[in-house]
Amino acid sequence: MSFFEVKDVKKTFGTNDVLLGINLSVDKGDVIAVLGPSGSGKTTFLRCINFLEKATGGTMTFDGETYNLAHIKKKEIAKIRKKTGFVFQSYNLFLNKTALQNVMLGLTSGRKMKKEEAKKIAEEMLEKVGLKERMNYYPGQLSGGQQQRVAIARALATSPEIIYFDEPTSALDPELIGEVLSVMKQLASEGMTMLVVTHEINFARNVANKIVFMDGGHVLEAGPSKEFFENPKNPRTKEFLNNITTQHET
Repeated sequence: MSFFEVKDVKKTFGTNDVLLGINLSVDKGDVIAVLGPSGSGKTTFLRCINFLEKATGGTMTFDGETYNLAHIKKKEIAKIRKKTGFVFQSYNLFLNKTALQNVMLGLTSGRKMKKEEAKKIAEEMLEKVGLKERMNYYPGQLSGGQQQRVAIARALATSPEIIYFDEPTSALDPELIGEVLSVMKQLASEGMTMLVVTHEINFARNVANKIVFMDGGHVLEAGPSKEFFENPKNPRTKEFLNNITTQHET
């Protein structure tokens, strides 16, 4: 049985049905890339399963417990969030705090950890993402790639069982994308479970072991990465991959 599973996740904004029943199961150590055109519901799905948006329907099973996403209690959300990390597209760092303080904050404020212990963990995580020399810099003194690596260190600091990444490189200049992907690749090789909404096709092809393809609020195709790229079954998937290949070649 998968350690994390969602079934029939729905989300409606007013009269607009954005998610029409998403199913996904995640095994420990999976790196799942969620692909699809803009507006397909990928980010909304990620935000619903991390409770940044409230799903209209669906269930989540995590570590053996099942929750109704439309009626989940605050206490249950807090319990689940303690086991997850989230990396935003736009970093979401506090501009008046150093890299070190940004990483410490979730530990001292969220986990009520003593400052000395939090500082030690934050330093270790910043070193892990290659920012040991920049830990006392403020976000304004860091490049976009460095800020995103601080955000990854912050997510790692709480020892999550799974990390969600929402388009982690889309706000970056092309030359800075590689440094973020290389950290994610390292985490994948260490067995970190990751669910990544991304447009980075090479990352999806070379690092993810499973692909989920969404369009129009549905999962149109899901399966092992190799099979997805070499033998897509759904006509819409084929069209999407052909368009991407054409864009890369031009």
